[in-house]
Amino acid sequence: MEKLRVQLLSTVLWSVILLTVPILSADEIELPEIGDHSGVAISPEQERSIGQAFMRRLRNSVTIIEDPEITTYIQSLGFRLVANSDNPGQGFTFFVVQDPTINAFAAPGGYIGIHSGLVENSQTESELAAVLAHEIAHVTQRHLARAFEQRSRLSLPMTAALVAALILGIENPNAGLAGLAAVQAGAAQLQINFTRSNEKEADRVGMQTLVRSGFDPFAMPAFFERLQQASRYYGTRPPEFLSTHPVTTNRIADAMGRAQALSPQPVKEHLHFHLARAKLQVLSSDNYEQTVRQFSQALETGRYVNEAATRYGYALALVENGDPRKARQQILKLLEKNGDNRTYRLALARVEEAAGRFETAFEIYENAQKLYPDDYAVVVNYASALLQGHRPQTARDLLRRQVQLGTATGRLYHLLAQAEGDAGNRAESHRWLAEYYYYNGQPERAIKQLQLASKAANDNFYQRSKIEARLRQLQREVDAGENT
Repeated sequence: MEKLRVQLLSTVLWSVILLTVPILSADEIELPEIGDHSGVAISPEQERSIGQAFMRRLRNSVTIIEDPEITTYIQSLGFRLVANSDNPGQGFTFFVVQDPTINAFAAPGGYIGIHSGLVENSQTESELAAVLAHEIAHVTQRHLARAFEQRSRLSLPMTAALVAALILGIENPNAGLAGLAAVQAGAAQLQINFTRSNEKEADRVGMQTLVRSGFDPFAMPAFFERLQQASRYYGTRPPEFLSTHPVTTNRIADAMGRAQALSPQPVKEHLHFHLARAKLQVLSSDNYEQTVRQFSQALETGRYVNEAATRYGYALALVENGDPRKARQQILKLLEKNGDNRTYRLALARVEEAAGRFETAFEIYENAQKLYPDDYAVVVNYASALLQGHRPQTARDLLRRQVQLGTATGRLYHLLAQAEGDAGNRAESHRWLAEYYYYNGQPERAIKQLQLASKAANDNFYQRSKIEARLRQLQREVDAGENT
């Protein structure tokens, strides 16, 4: 049922975009018409607002992986590519969706989503970077914004049908999808020329970004070709990426030709990619005993791409399977070769937590903080351990510092709410829980938490004024229908 809701949400978003696109002639494909009758294009700020609203809805519909190390890795990879794109000043947010399918997508405002299945099935970091570069190009070339800006060809009955399909989908996703399919049937040819043009441009621009960032351009055609070959085993349900990004022989040949013309330099694989893949495999597991066995067999037989990452995954799986002693042995082997590796240090601290050795874990985190001050992954993991070890005040101070630095994540807000509550600050606990609910697309629950926060503030005039100002802001948004 949840997957149907997600599919409906995504389909409605693309239907609204694609159904507003006029039929283009071959001469018009390279430079589609920009602007409406008034000639006013949507601004980057408006596009960002659309993206923020979409993300709040998305967080309320799917599971977004908020593991701090995976988040940090994906963001760093994405920003490395953005820095070498043709619009490095564009704001982006990169995130991973818990989903085994091979897919990625771009939303208005620079929001780039990557399915966990895409990361796990990428054989090299360059392949993952190629997909990200392609999605970044959709944003920097303003493909989504240009689609919104096209003169609408929707008739009133088609508009009504689209809205009805959305309303039906809220209560009955099957009915909503059926209604939406009927609306889309009449627009299939309308969108095909425009989307082909966008995909071609995203391939070309993405390839340039890939090479400038120091990745292997041949990874793009290699990834496409492997997906195309694998699709024969999927029958009528090919990888989702092939449905949203159709791969043809000509497209693969074009990508190969561009790669050969760019004369790439030798590419060095980064360990961070392999560590992120291994951790995702553990996080995605529903059978830790089996996952332990898989990593163990890979180490015994030598059938792995990267030994260190395989050993790291093995250690994480052992912890989750309730064997911190063996996990410690594996992490210590890794630290012998690379003692300054942040990921290994955090894994060792996690092992000590699992063994109930919190003082040892705190010492590891404190040393990691000295090496990596204000690092998001270190702070979040340390704060989580402090809360388990009944030190809420220290956890609160660390988390508040992250907020001051501009970090905003659901996990951070939730930990802050817990820290404030454990420290006896009820008003602040409710206030941060409100931010957590708002971040995850639940404004009504956020408002209830702010109301509780206001009552708990009692005679603290400054605190109560701040809470009530935020409460009025959210109430106005809800009344205006901005979160529906």
